[in-house]
Amino acid sequence: MPHLALDTVIDGLIRTLRDTVLPAVQERFARGQLFAAIDILHNLRDRIEPLAALATAEADSAAAALREAAAALEGAPRATVEAALIAAPLAPPLARATALRAAVTTTLAVLAQLPAGTAAQARLPLERHLAAQVMRDVMVLKPSLLEEISKG
Repeated sequence: MPHLALDTVIDGLIRTLRDTVLPAVQERFARGQLFAAIDILHNLRDRIEPLAALATAEADSAAAALREAAAALEGAPRATVEAALIAAPLAPPLARATALRAAVTTTLAVLAQLPAGTAAQARLPLERHLAAQVMRDVMVLKPSLLEEISKG
């Protein structure tokens, strides 16, 4: 028996609820409950199996920012950042992204202990990475439940 990917199953459930069940539900309260279930499925889908491409994009961005930050540092701070980079696993993508996210946090803590002038150059690539990551995170958000309900 072939296995279906979890996202395929959830997409099918959402489609069935929206296209088949929703038109048959007339009571306002029941429609609201159905929209809530659809919203939960929508948001659950990408959280059950985080998309590898998103994790890879985050990891690539973080690794580049950490390399650039390390290059702007000297001595023990540089060694700390480089060690965090080396310690990050190469795969799977989610584990790599998680480790590099922790490395960014560690690096920011290291930079907070340095004189402002010394830390500024190393902080810039991390700030660019974090700004880009916010955009990646926002791009995968689903429409709000209220927006779906307002469509009828």
